[in-house]
Amino acid sequence: KIQTSYSKFIFDISKDHTINNMSSIKAIKKSNNVAVESLLASTPEFLASFESALGSHFTTASPSALESQYEAAVTVSPDAINTPLVAALSAYKDLLAKSIESIQLLERFVMINIPKMEDGNNFGVTVQMTVAKALKDARENLLKKMETLLSYYNDRAAAVEKLALEKKSISKSSGSSTSESTSSKEDANEKKESTSSSTEEKAVATEDKAYPFRIMHLVALDVNAYVAAKAGLNDCFNEVIMVLDNVEKNKEKITSPKGLNGGSGHMGMY
Repeated sequence: KIQTSYSKFIFDISKDHTINNMSSIKAIKKSNNVAVESLLASTPEFLASFESALGSHFTTASPSALESQYEAAVTVSPDAINTPLVAALSAYKDLLAKSIESIQLLERFVMINIPKMEDGNNFGVTVQMTVAKALKDARENLLKKMETLLSYYNDRAAAVEKLALEKKSISKSSGSSTSESTSSKEDANEKKESTSSSTEEKAVATEDKAYPFRIMHLVALDVNAYVAAKAGLNDCFNEVIMVLDNVEKNKEKITSPKGLNGGSGHMGMY
């Protein structure tokens, strides 16, 4: 009898735990569905942000034109930050991050709508799996693009360092001394304290016959970063169009994989 009561107690706890878990998942599913609806509704604005970034930061017609523009700035101040390029890279990075976040939201949307395993009538699940793979591939592709942004700053710092620009070294020194003497007349001690400081500044310039080529290398780094960012932003744009269109076209199969259409239907991705 005690064993029966204990078993019932454990069953009740397990049942309550299962109910709570199901309630939590249902709440997440509901909030995720709302977020996805909001994302799909804002598709025009999202896509317009790509066009705005391309129109604001990536309008130079050719790499050679960009090279001339960057070379003029680098010649005047080789160690200065390429402000227009950095602004372009920041805009690119922001859209990459937003795209990755949106894709993760859609991945969760597909995942929480997968039904329990059953025999037959699985076409909708096949659609879900195909969409999920497309989302995963797109996310991984964009994450790799995000990682490549890090290398630009390191490469540019190394290129500037190799320019062997005039370097200044500043050394400072300071000191103090105290002396004590005794007067025989007044039989008293007299203390004197003095301080001194000095600053020395040296400028060291190194002659480098390869300097013109190092400038060209620095300019090439900036041009390549611009071209790669522009291409990457267009790739990101295409990925976002693909995943949003894919989810929109197959939303019914994603949310109701065991729906009324059963095994018939087609996938809008193809």
